[in-house]
Amino acid sequence: MTVVLSKDARVLLGERVRTSRLLGKDEELVLHGGGNTSVKLTVRDTLQRNREALLVKGSGSDLASIDENGFTILDMVPLLEAKAIERMSDIEMTSYLRTCMLDPDQPFPSVETFLHAFIKAKFVDHSHADSILSLTNTDLDDGKIAEIFGGKVLVLPYVAPGFELARYFMDFVSSIDISGYEGVILRHHGLVTWGETADESYDRHINIVSAAKNFIAEKWKGIQRREIEEGKRDEFIDFLPVLRGLLSRGNRKILYWDNSPEMVGYSLLPEAEEFSSLGPATPDMLIRTKMNYLYLRSLSEAREGVEKYVADYRDKFQRYIGTSYPMHDPYPSVIVVKGYGVVTSSPSYKESRIIGDQVRHSFRVSIAAKSVGRNRFITEKQAFEMEYWSLEEAKLKKFRKPELQGYIGLVTGAASGIGKVTFSRFADEGILAIGADIDPSIVFMTDKNGMKFGMKFDITNEEEVRNAFREVVEMFGGIDVVFNNAGYLKPSPLDELSLNELRKHIEVNSIGSFNVTKEAFKIMKKQGIGGNIIFNITKNVTNPGKGMTAYGTSKAFASQLSRYVAVEGGSYGIRSNVVNPDKIFRESKIWEGGVLEDRAKAKGITVDEYRKGNLLHMEVLPEHVANVVIALIRDGTFGATTGASIPVDGGIQ
Repeated sequence: MTVVLSKDARVLLGERVRTSRLLGKDEELVLHGGGNTSVKLTVRDTLQRNREALLVKGSGSDLASIDENGFTILDMVPLLEAKAIERMSDIEMTSYLRTCMLDPDQPFPSVETFLHAFIKAKFVDHSHADSILSLTNTDLDDGKIAEIFGGKVLVLPYVAPGFELARYFMDFVSSIDISGYEGVILRHHGLVTWGETADESYDRHINIVSAAKNFIAEKWKGIQRREIEEGKRDEFIDFLPVLRGLLSRGNRKILYWDNSPEMVGYSLLPEAEEFSSLGPATPDMLIRTKMNYLYLRSLSEAREGVEKYVADYRDKFQRYIGTSYPMHDPYPSVIVVKGYGVVTSSPSYKESRIIGDQVRHSFRVSIAAKSVGRNRFITEKQAFEMEYWSLEEAKLKKFRKPELQGYIGLVTGAASGIGKVTFSRFADEGILAIGADIDPSIVFMTDKNGMKFGMKFDITNEEEVRNAFREVVEMFGGIDVVFNNAGYLKPSPLDELSLNELRKHIEVNSIGSFNVTKEAFKIMKKQGIGGNIIFNITKNVTNPGKGMTAYGTSKAFASQLSRYVAVEGGSYGIRSNVVNPDKIFRESKIWEGGVLEDRAKAKGITVDEYRKGNLLHMEVLPEHVANVVIALIRDGTFGATTGASIPVDGGIQ
């Protein structure tokens, strides 16, 4: 159904967008798509009928950047008729809300839609403000909290979000004129305000939050900031692959280490251990953070600590969830390490960063709450029920995790040719891809989605390689895949080959591959979860061509190196294989400067004939090589293969 907004309605929606963005841009109010806003308008449908409608934030929208299309339009009549319904499961609520949508192509509306509909005000704002949660996550009674705001707010106990909360609110205010109030505080959940204009609802929101902040500021001045002790940073970077291996027994994880002075300061507080089973700032975070985090007094406790955490999680899952849903990954997603800060863990780098943001706010809330009362969160049973919320479980059931998600892979020579294409394929397959090259343009290949990162370093420089891998570990926790692709080629007849030119080939193709392989191998051993090292050798080792002495002999070193990786890495689950491509021209810099033309001339054929000079009479593309590299990484395809050499050459004539 097409819905038309009048000029006046568009003005109101524009005001809704403006104040929603103000709300969403404040991290102390809204984090990563949280919170929701709405406006009630009169719209016109395709039959030219006026319909009273609720426009509420749609699923996937971010208040910080929301526009008019970020709101889902629903018919108010059936929404209000739902007041007569006593109970509605989450699945039933989902079906009901779909019937209320006036445009079925729009995103599914906020789970708080009924709450917005039942509040008798044109504009409604909802956030998970830190300062509000710092008051409600305590043993302060409702009356005491209401006094802080001069009796202008209502205070409700914790009720799970959705229809149950909306129904509870409606019953609670059935005998109250809410026009005498500016908002409602939902324990452990946040703040809801309302008004007849967008500014009125937003201003009330900010004023209530400010009053809470002022009340807390009299008793708490923030987490004391501390720096990591001298020498401990390097120690922890060495430890990160070990920790990543422990956390990746089920699914490989990307780690995010927050060693900011605030989080190092938190890790040193007595409360850091005390709060490990307290829970996050709000139940909404449980889906990502779990209720408990792992606290380590020292690095030596890691193995025992992780194993104990997993066993405890499994026991509680059986107690509270049983066979209702498949168990989530039982490993901790948050680890606080005394003196080192906080590590968060997820198969996605973006998710690890989001979890890091959430727990940073949670820790502030917990410490602030302790300053005004005794900490109190929802029960353990409620926490598990929220983590296994039926609406989220329904989403998970439809979601298919990419097979290689959680892998961290590095491609050398990633600025062009085979490396560039493989670098992109890594990201497309769910691998956190790191592209390395001596070409400065590589740093601009980093994307905004946290899937591709470009790094400039020289593989022939041992110190640069060591520092680059140190940076990779510090940023992500470790490495799973290395594609030794970078190479140097300058053809020359044997009797004209200079020693300097030979040395340059050896520096790049031999020593460079060795430097990268050695550093990756050390990290993979520490992780203890296997790994993949793949070498781009080319056909010149098995089928030497004239004028390729320097190239072929230097690549032969790398080919033999691959065999030793297979021999020494086998007991650690580290596989090592070779791809032998031939005549890959597209996007390749190695054939620039007349090299392609010279090779064709040396063969006495045209350039096109040279391009397709194989048994299949086809041009071999970088994508062909990238596909083989991806297949070599997949355990289900080549998981039992190591020490192999695979041609990608169209068949050598």
